[in-house]
Amino acid sequence: MEEKKLLTPEFRVSIGNYEISEGLKVECFSSKESKCDWGAVELSPELEELIRVNDMESAKIELGYGDDYDELIDGYIKKSDSGIIVKDDMTKLERILIKATFLDATPQDIIRYVLIQAGICDYELMEQNYGKKAVVSIEQKNGLEVIAEVNAIWEISQPYFFKGKRFYWGSKEEQKEMYILEEGNTILSLKKYGTLWEVETLAIPWIHHSQLIEVRHSRYNGMAEVEKTVIKTDQRGAVHMYIFFRGGKQDV
Repeated sequence: MEEKKLLTPEFRVSIGNYEISEGLKVECFSSKESKCDWGAVELSPELEELIRVNDMESAKIELGYGDDYDELIDGYIKKSDSGIIVKDDMTKLERILIKATFLDATPQDIIRYVLIQAGICDYELMEQNYGKKAVVSIEQKNGLEVIAEVNAIWEISQPYFFKGKRFYWGSKEEQKEMYILEEGNTILSLKKYGTLWEVETLAIPWIHHSQLIEVRHSRYNGMAEVEKTVIKTDQRGAVHMYIFFRGGKQDV
């Protein structure tokens, strides 16, 4: 496994033709539960005067070191009174309205149709056979509501999310590297809320939800699947990362 040096990371935000790495504050949120990855970007007053953003304009948030950046969110602008919100391609599914009747359809048939209607052509759907339904009628629902209805009709709960521009349903990107978090090294603090652990760590851009990590700590030692990540800048501009995972007995 290739070693990556952990230095002071920087955010890099691309909005349309602009690329910004200074004069901004960023918070990025990514979780299995919320489905959509999103980030809040606050520009300095000087940059606000220079940069004009439009709803659904393409935008990207990256985090990294030197010339080694990892993509956190690749999506679109959602205009907000409190600043700039960048949401991944789930916003396309939120905005598309579906009215259709499907005959002899599998869950994959319906989800594939919704994705294509939303202009999403890069996807990976689990191939498991759930059987067909003779008739499924959808009346004016957005893409996310249709996927939720598919799960309810077939009584399944497959996770779905975007990684980059690819949509995953019941599957995920192959993990090629395992990241180890160690007490006294990359782990700054470890707290527990119920069965949910929170690790404060040096910002590690390459860790995302649904990946496996190895935690080596006096309170927890073993493998864990990442439930969510939060990465943000503080008032001084330093970047903090919080990684959440489940495991162990109830311990508030």
